[in-house]
Amino acid sequence: MDDGVPPQLHPQLAALLPGLPTAPAREVGLDAARGRFSELLTAGLAGAPAVEAEDVALDDGLTARVYRPATEQGATVVFLHGGGWTLGSVDDYDGLARRLATGLSAVVLAVEHRRAPEHPFPAAVDDAVAGTRWALAHAAELGGDPRRVAVAGDSGGGNLAAVACQQLRDAGGPQPVAQLLLYPNVSRGADHPSVQAFGHLPFLTLSDMGWYTRNYVPRGTDLGDPRISPAEGDLAGLPPALVVTAGADPLHDSGRAYAEALTAAGTRAEWLDLPDMPHGFAHLVALAPAAEAALARALARAADLLEP
Repeated sequence: MDDGVPPQLHPQLAALLPGLPTAPAREVGLDAARGRFSELLTAGLAGAPAVEAEDVALDDGLTARVYRPATEQGATVVFLHGGGWTLGSVDDYDGLARRLATGLSAVVLAVEHRRAPEHPFPAAVDDAVAGTRWALAHAAELGGDPRRVAVAGDSGGGNLAAVACQQLRDAGGPQPVAQLLLYPNVSRGADHPSVQAFGHLPFLTLSDMGWYTRNYVPRGTDLGDPRISPAEGDLAGLPPALVVTAGADPLHDSGRAYAEALTAAGTRAEWLDLPDMPHGFAHLVALAPAAEAALARALARAADLLEP
């Protein structure tokens, strides 16, 4: 490692490091942290394909944005955005949702789940479950096949997607046909080697990970609750999963372990590792062609899960 830059990190992504914010979120404050995250995604997701989009009202005040690509193949994907349950919004992730719709030839329903600290756990979980349940009930109205509804998320949104699948399984009724988890946060603790190796990188720092958790999880709540740490839940009988990990990511090891645990529990799971990518590469595609290629590879594998 030279000057703190992991040797496996793609040079195009390493070149972004000097321009990334390094001040801890807890020091700059909530509003500033949200603002700089929004600015990063505006730049990193620029040039998204033109896709028909409209905002819709779901149930109980929940809202979402529907994206309809020019070519649809019947699938509907519920997208739950990242940002550590604290940052990010449907607007911020608009460029990624458009790329998902185009890359998967699917209708995408991007859910505006509530954020911490204004709405701590389990508000985001409740919204993720409600949004996915709404999509399962209304897929035909959205132009898709009710039997081909999947759920996807990145980072904290990957956490919500994994949790939603467990919650819907436990509740009975219609289930998603697949789950796409992009570098998901699925387990508590900071003892994985990847956390120690990459937790200093500004793509996702150990300091910010702790700040996100403190904002999201009320004091005294058990971090082992499967609605917070889905790796500690029952992993049997879940929808087929594609777990995508980035090699230079603090969450790499926990993501890999989650894919292995799903398989051990009898759930069909594929682990796709992108060894030269950092955390958050999917929202850096306009800044690094290598990140764009990595996302395309992940979406190609995810498309296979959506085949009828």
